[in-house]
Amino acid sequence: MNDSRAKSIEVRIHAEYDQLPESERKLADVILDSPGDLSSYTATELTSLAGVSKAAGTRLFRRLGFANFEEAKLLARDRTHWGSPLYLERKSRKNVIPLSDYLKEEVSVLEKSLMRLNPEDIDAVCEKILAARRIYLLGYRNSNMLANYLRWQLLQFRGDVQLMPTGGETVGEYIGDFLPDDLLIVFALRRRPVRLEAIMKASKEKQIPILLFIDPTARGQPGLADWTFTTHVETSTTFDSLSAALSVARYIAISSLNRAGTRGRAHLERIEREHEALGEFE
Repeated sequence: MNDSRAKSIEVRIHAEYDQLPESERKLADVILDSPGDLSSYTATELTSLAGVSKAAGTRLFRRLGFANFEEAKLLARDRTHWGSPLYLERKSRKNVIPLSDYLKEEVSVLEKSLMRLNPEDIDAVCEKILAARRIYLLGYRNSNMLANYLRWQLLQFRGDVQLMPTGGETVGEYIGDFLPDDLLIVFALRRRPVRLEAIMKASKEKQIPILLFIDPTARGQPGLADWTFTTHVETSTTFDSLSAALSVARYIAISSLNRAGTRGRAHLERIEREHEALGEFE
C-alpha cells in the first residue's frame, strides 16, 4: 500500500460491487457516497453509519485488498493529500462559502507563499531568465495554464521562449536540444503526472538549469531543481487555489523586466509597433 498509484478505494469497490453481500454493499455505498470522509472516521463510526457490524466492515476491507481498516484509511488520506477533488470534497463542507471567508483564505494562501520566497533566489532566477539562450516551460493540467501565462509575460521582453510539448509533439524532441545555457521552468502543482519526475531527470542529465514551481505536497522533484518556489494551494474548498503560483510567476516576470533595462524595453517597443501595424487590438 505504499505505492501512490495504488487503485483507489472506489475503483476497488466497483470491481467487487456485484459480488458483495448485502451488509458489505451497504458499507460500500456509504464509502462511495463520500470517499473523502473515510479518513475522518473510525471503523466503529463508519460501520455504525452504514448500520452494519464491525465484522462486515472487516470482511469488506479484506475483500478490497486491505489488511485492515487503517490501511484503507491511510490510502484515503494519501489521496486527499495528493489533491484528488473526489477526496477533497466532503459532505461536511458548506454548500455556500461566504465571500468574506473565501477572501481570507486567498489572502492567507498568498501570504504564506510570498513570505517563503528567498530574495537571493529571485535575483538568480531573474538573471538566468535574461541570460538564457532559450527558455522552455513545462506544465500539465492546471500547471499548463501557469506555464502559458509566464511564457506570455517573458515574450514581452525577450525571445526564444517555448512551451513544451505542443500538439502532436513529444517531450524528448525538446530535451534532445537542451543545452547548459538554456533554462527549463517547470510548473508542477498537484496533481502531478507520473512521468514528470522522469522528464526532470532526463533534463538534469542535459545539465540544463531547472526552475521548479511546486506545492508543499511535492516529494523528490525539488531535489532535481536548481531553484524551487513553493506555493500553497490548499484551502477549505474542493478545488486548489492557484492564486499564489500565478502571483509568484507574475512577480518573477516583473522583476526580470525591470532588470532587462534598455534591451528589454527595446524588445517590448518592437512588439508594440507590430501590434499597431497589424491592428491586432482595439
